[in-house]
Amino acid sequence: MFRLIYKRNQLISANGVLPFSRAISKRLLSSTVPLLQTSSTSSTENKSTQKRTAQEKVNRFIYHVKAGTRLLLSSWLIIIAGGATVVTTYLVATELFSPSGETSTFNRVVNLIEKDEKALKLLGYSDSEIQEGGIRLKAYGGISPDEWTRNKSIQATKFTGKDEKEHMIMRFFVESSKTIGVVNLEAIEENFMEQQLVYVSVEVKGKGKCYLIGGPQLSYAQRNLNVFSSNGFLGVKWGNSKKD
Repeated sequence: MFRLIYKRNQLISANGVLPFSRAISKRLLSSTVPLLQTSSTSSTENKSTQKRTAQEKVNRFIYHVKAGTRLLLSSWLIIIAGGATVVTTYLVATELFSPSGETSTFNRVVNLIEKDEKALKLLGYSDSEIQEGGIRLKAYGGISPDEWTRNKSIQATKFTGKDEKEHMIMRFFVESSKTIGVVNLEAIEENFMEQQLVYVSVEVKGKGKCYLIGGPQLSYAQRNLNVFSSNGFLGVKWGNSKKD
């Protein structure tokens, strides 16, 4: 067991004599160093925590920006797709079901020709065949030397006349078991649900022409646009070309 004796600012121990001030300094240093180490460690941990917190805030901000951008892009894609679907549906419905659509007009005129006695005679049918009924004609937009590409799409042109109404001119072919005829027509769209046929004619080469609706007078389109010129419909000749 050690005994400590204070004498004239000296600390006397069993191990020898140490100056009193030096001993006190060592004691203070030994008690202060752990405190400094603890304080330094705490400061380092606080800085590290602050850095992590700042980084987490930045990461959250970036995440929200990305999520918002994805949501915005998805919303725009949905809106664009929805708009395109509505427009496509409207165009298809107008074409198929509206009386003024090209397909509806085409089908209506073909049905008129199949029931018209003059047109059927021009196409080579006899009186007995006409009276028997049930005659069905082939109808298509154009003629090609290739049998497989004969059914071309319908060719039609729409324009707004001086009467501020929409006019449509169309030309297509009808084929019986005996011959082929060319159909010309003009229609005026009175409104979305009503269409007026100005004239409908069927012409068979070498046999003449007959009018189902209207007469031989020039139509609005022929007078103002000269679409049915000697060069063909809209400048394009229909049918097989003549061979020298």
